[in-house]
Amino acid sequence: MNLNYLKTKKYFFNRMDISVLFEKLEEILQASYFGLNPYNPNNSEDKYQELFRHNIREELNLRVESEYTYQKKAFDINDEHISLKNKTERYDLLIKKLSVLFELKSVEKFDSSHDQQLFHYLDTSEYKYGILINFAKSKDLQKSFVHCKIYEKKDKITKKDKFNREYSHYKYELINEFKTQSYYELMGDNIIQGNDDSNFSSNDSDNDSNVSENLQADKVTNVIEIS
Repeated sequence: MNLNYLKTKKYFFNRMDISVLFEKLEEILQASYFGLNPYNPNNSEDKYQELFRHNIREELNLRVESEYTYQKKAFDINDEHISLKNKTERYDLLIKKLSVLFELKSVEKFDSSHDQQLFHYLDTSEYKYGILINFAKSKDLQKSFVHCKIYEKKDKITKKDKFNREYSHYKYELINEFKTQSYYELMGDNIIQGNDDSNFSSNDSDNDSNVSENLQADKVTNVIEIS
C-alpha cells in the first residue's frame, strides 16, 4: 500500500474532529452513491445506508452506529418528562464521537418535512450536528446525484402559550449544502444514440418491398400452375 496514503490516513485519525468528516463527506457520499449504480430502480435507502456506513468506517476509521433506537419521550401537562409506552424513534446513523447524527433519504428531492424530522431528532437529543442526505431516486437520470445539508444546533428558544405553559426548541444554522457530481454527467445514458436512423428506416422499407414482391411472385406462380 502507498506509504503517503498511510501517512495521510494517520494524520486524519490523529486530528479526528468534525472538520475531518466535513472534508471527506462529499467524496464518501459520491463513492457510496456511484458504487450502487443509481440508475438501478431497485436501490433503496437501506442499501445506500449500509454502504455509506461501511465507507465512513473504511475511510475515517470511525465507529458508526446504524438504526440507533431510543425511547420516545415527551413533556406531559405537568411539565414532567415521561416515556411513551412501546414508542421508539430511530436515527439512521450516529457517530457519537463527533456528536453528529444522519437522516438519510432516497426520494426524488427534499421537502420541508425532511428538515423538520432531523430538527426533531436534534431537539430531543444531546447531539450538536445533523446531516440530511438524499441519495436521489428520480426518473430523470440527469438528476442522479446526492444532495446533502449540514446543520449545527444553536440557541434554545423558549416561548409561553396563552395558558402560560412553556415550550422550547432549538434554532439551527445551515453551515453547508452541496450536491455531488451527477452520475449522468459522468456515465451518460445507457442507450446508444445512433446517427443512421434514416438508413435503418430505408433498410426496413427495402425489406418490406422485397417481401411484398416475393409474395406477388408466389401468387403468379400458383395461378400458372393451377391453369
